[in-house]
Amino acid sequence: MFRPFRLLVLGGLVALIYFGFFAIPGGARDDTAFDPDTLAEREVEVWKAAKAKDDFATYIGVVQMLREQQRYNWFHAIQAGYYLSEATGEFEGLSTRFERVLPNLEAAATIERDWRNASYQPEKVARAQLNWWVTLRQPNLSSRADVPRLVAEDYGLRYGADAGEFDEAATFRAEAVKLREATKIDPDWPTITKLLAKSNRALRTAIERAHRNATRRRSS
Repeated sequence: MFRPFRLLVLGGLVALIYFGFFAIPGGARDDTAFDPDTLAEREVEVWKAAKAKDDFATYIGVVQMLREQQRYNWFHAIQAGYYLSEATGEFEGLSTRFERVLPNLEAAATIERDWRNASYQPEKVARAQLNWWVTLRQPNLSSRADVPRLVAEDYGLRYGADAGEFDEAATFRAEAVKLREATKIDPDWPTITKLLAKSNRALRTAIERAHRNATRRRSS
């Protein structure tokens, strides 16, 4: 028999585990609930850690970034963060055979799809993400001009909308990542952060618009 005090302690532990690992930020799954500025700051921390080849800091940064971006509970943020940080860290050190990161990108995309009840194919999203990652590495400047289009295609697949809906968000993100790649020593992080924040605001607007359009199609 549990005494009342022990029942209270057990109940407290259960609540602690729940709120520590399974509670959702804001109390609901909402892919537009992220704060654009906070998300930009989280992502810049990831980029800094990846450039410094600090695997642990990259992982912690990715977990925090996903927690903000996807509104994951800690359990899913930790799970998806492992795969995405592995892909991020490994890609940073590659010059060929970029496809090696695809399994981790696909695993992260699968968790995101299931969390958001989306309908995309994770392997296609992973490939779309890798396409613009790799294009940034190309020395050909004309190839780099394709980055905004490729980022928009990535967004379009993830959110089930026409890629053109995400042109503005993709353009700001492409500017940020190009600035990050412009130097190996000390990129202009404040400007990069501002560009990412603009991208995130445009992304949130595009997602909201995509949701409204989907609702109209279902009701028509």
